Parts: sequence; structure tokens; C-alpha cells
Amino acid sequence: MQRYFIEKNHIEADKVCIYGKDHHHMKNVMRFKPGDQVVVNTYDGFVYLAQILDFAKDYTELSLIKSMEAKNINYHLDLGLSLTKKDAFELALKKITELGVSGIIPLETERSIINIKDYEKKKERYLTILKESAEQSERNQIPLIYDITQIGDLNTKIYDYLFVAYAREDHMTLKSQLTEIKSSDKVLVVIGPEGGFSKTEIKNLKEKGFVSVSLGDTILRAETAAMYIASVFRFMVGE
Repeated sequence: MQRYFIEKNHIEADKVCIYGKDHHHMKNVMRFKPGDQVVVNTYDGFVYLAQILDFAKDYTELSLIKSMEAKNINYHLDLGLSLTKKDAFELALKKITELGVSGIIPLETERSIINIKDYEKKKERYLTILKESAEQSERNQIPLIYDITQIGDLNTKIYDYLFVAYAREDHMTLKSQLTEIKSSDKVLVVIGPEGGFSKTEIKNLKEKGFVSVSLGDTILRAETAAMYIASVFRFMVGE
């Protein structure tokens, strides 16, 4: 069933109004009619079955029918994803949202080929991608996306485990490192750009407590690595 995220303050009694792009989507893309049912989801994780009452010029009015059970993801994985070309980075955002990541940290690295000057504008687009992917995959919470961060500025104190995906050395596989992780642990995995992290960056990451892990014998693109990590983590820890 189609899902839409809403601001909690848009709920009054048992009614809710949906505005903007979602109103347009309901009315002109999905072509819903009064009486059709959808799921509405507040940004803080409450989920309701709702019925469309009417379409006004600027909003859609719905009636809340009942509360629904929220499907909470029972693990915490953040990915530090180095800035790459637009299409690759945005594809990674879509897929890792579907796969259950909790947060994304865009990383500016020595070998980053993208220089984002107006990040606040770009962040709005990223948030839209995350929202739409969460709706499509029926998540009841949208992953957080942080400000652009450099390696030296990563806040590692909030995590129980720190990993760096690095393909230039012989080291333990990601899978072998996940066997001891509990669903209550907070984990951060960082992924390099095209060309990988520099030796200096790897040294700095290890000094901050990161453990090198291998993603296998082949070299993966950054967006593929992000999807692989999210998939393996979901399989090993989440399920």
C-alpha cells in the first residue's frame, strides 16, 4: 500500500492534510479517489491507515482509520560514503535506504572527484531521495544524512564498532567480523571513492580505531560496496 511521510503537526483529531509534492503525487500521479486508502507515517515513526476524504487545490485531506504496527529495523548501521559522481552516489542512497541503513555520512576524501559548494541545496535533494526510498520500501523511519565530513572530523565515540572497507591489503572479511556484533551495537563502516582511500587516510582511520575489512577478491565500485555492506549486515545482524 502506498505510504507517505507527514509532519506530526499536520494531524488534527483524526484528520490529516498532505501538501506539496505528495499532494501532487496522490492526485495526479497515483490518481487516487476519495475513499482510497493509504498509509501515513510521521517522521518520528508512528504509522496509520488513512482514507482519502477529498482533494483541495493545495492539499489532500485524509481521515485516520487506525494505528498500525511500526516495522522497526532492529540494528544500527551507519555508512560513511565518499562523494562520487552524482548518479552513483544517489543510486547508493536509494538502495542502502531500502536495505536498512540508519545513517549516511558523506565523506570528503583526498581522491574525491566531486566538490559540492552548495551542500544545503544538495542535501534537500538527498533527503527527498531518502524519503521516497523509505516510502517505497515501507520503512517507518528515514535514515539520517549528515553534513559533509572529512576523515579527521568523524565522530567515532558514539559507535561500538568501526570498519573501513579497504581492498589493498590482506585482512579479515566483513562477514567474519560481523559474527560477534549484536543488534544493539552501533556500527560505522566507511567506503572510499574511486581509487580508494590514500595510505595517509588509512593510517588516520586505523589510529581512530577502524579495522580494515575485505569485501572479497574483486574490486567493487563505491556504490556497489555500499549495497554489499548493507546487504551482508542485514543478513548477518538484522535477520
